[in-house]
Amino acid sequence: MSSTKNRPESRRFLYRIDPLTKMVMLLCISVLAVHIEHALPQLLLFAVVWIAIAIGAGQLVSGPLLRLLAAIGIPYFGLSMLSVRQGDIWWQWGALQLTSGGLEYGAVMTLRIFILCLTSVALSLTTDYRELVGALVLKLKVPYRFAYGLALALTFLPLLREEARLALAARRLRSQRKARGWAALLQTKDYMGAVFTGSIRRIQHIAGAMEAKGFGAYPDRTFYHRFVLPVSALYWMSGSVLITIMLYIIL
Repeated sequence: MSSTKNRPESRRFLYRIDPLTKMVMLLCISVLAVHIEHALPQLLLFAVVWIAIAIGAGQLVSGPLLRLLAAIGIPYFGLSMLSVRQGDIWWQWGALQLTSGGLEYGAVMTLRIFILCLTSVALSLTTDYRELVGALVLKLKVPYRFAYGLALALTFLPLLREEARLALAARRLRSQRKARGWAALLQTKDYMGAVFTGSIRRIQHIAGAMEAKGFGAYPDRTFYHRFVLPVSALYWMSGSVLITIMLYIIL
């Protein structure tokens, strides 16, 4: 897999920040997202995260990502909104009630999911897994088996994106038109099946390569490139933690 440093977007700051700093920042944002229980502060946090990702990584703010967030968020918002019956009743139909408390609860939970998804995608697509493994093993003394497992999990999203791109290109070469109605659902099912099959095939190749190289046969593992934590990382980490503590107390 290619390093993120070889990409044209690597000039943006999210690509230049080291993996440990990005993990600390992700943890801080996650703590705030889980702590906030009101819609307006959660919306402000979501806007800040969105703008930071748009500036720092650029291509993450795209149509497919918006459609994915909408597919996840809209049903969850409806279920969360109708599951809470607190505050003023705005609408009622039989056993279903729409209340002010339910609306705020649904907005908070949906925005929380959006924030966690965005930060996870940003970490996955802007981090070279080799640097992440080196940082975890050499700096945090994490067992390399666990570190490689985490790195492979983070590469799953780029893997799916690449498989989706290949499947879509193959369908365009066959002049397959976009269907509507029930045929569109069947077409989407076939498309997702092709993406899943291609992903499994790639995972099998990765597992075979790891077994051929004797992965896990020795208690320790050496690294060709040693991970060096830059001096600026300490400022980024401490600043993120201090801001998180301040906002946690205020909110």
